[in-house]
Amino acid sequence: MTTLSAAWLLHSRPYKERSVIAEYLVKDHGRVAMVVQGVRKTRSRSAHLIQPFTSSLVSWRGRGELKSQTSSELSRSVQLTGKALYCGFYLNELMLRAVLPGQQLDGLFELYEWILDKLSQASQLEPVLRLFELELLEVTGYLPDLGHSAADGVPLAADCFYRFSPNRGLLPVYKNAATESCFSGALLLALANRDFSQPEYFQGYKQFTRRALLPLVGNKPFKSRELFRASSKEKSAS
Repeated sequence: MTTLSAAWLLHSRPYKERSVIAEYLVKDHGRVAMVVQGVRKTRSRSAHLIQPFTSSLVSWRGRGELKSQTSSELSRSVQLTGKALYCGFYLNELMLRAVLPGQQLDGLFELYEWILDKLSQASQLEPVLRLFELELLEVTGYLPDLGHSAADGVPLAADCFYRFSPNRGLLPVYKNAATESCFSGALLLALANRDFSQPEYFQGYKQFTRRALLPLVGNKPFKSRELFRASSKEKSAS
């Protein structure tokens, strides 16, 4: 691949003595892993390119799953601090879990770029995370119909409750009891409209997206969530 392609760095890990394996989200190519040689050596001029939330123009060679990067030019970077930084790590980890190597999904590159910018500017972070999760579920084909009952196709009623089944979708329940697997029609319709104006729904939004993401990402704990919790404990203890 000699043509330069826009790419966002999702993750990197040491490889041999002076190199790294970098996981990129590449426009029109999906997720691509590349060996970046010499980037860990003393006074490397390209070390700044292997930083989270950095976009580069890259080229590579190789036919296997693991490519060899041949060039990289800085395009831009997004500065995240505080809680937004931990949220950014979560976005990257979610991408690595949800997207297979080489999998091309229409709109995913633009979605990631857009949500990073929103994260860097947001005063409330939780709606940004829920928005990204919903859009990722939609891009990957895992988002259920949030406007209709899977049992009969009838539009959801705001004053009724529905059970979420990953295999079937939203099914009406005949007892108004909100649980971890049951959600009010009002909450689900707000999600369908991407309406995050009601903070009282935030916890329910999180419960829903986590359940909806399970078939896509599995139930292995997210390391980024552990970092976020550890940071919150340190602040509360100080």
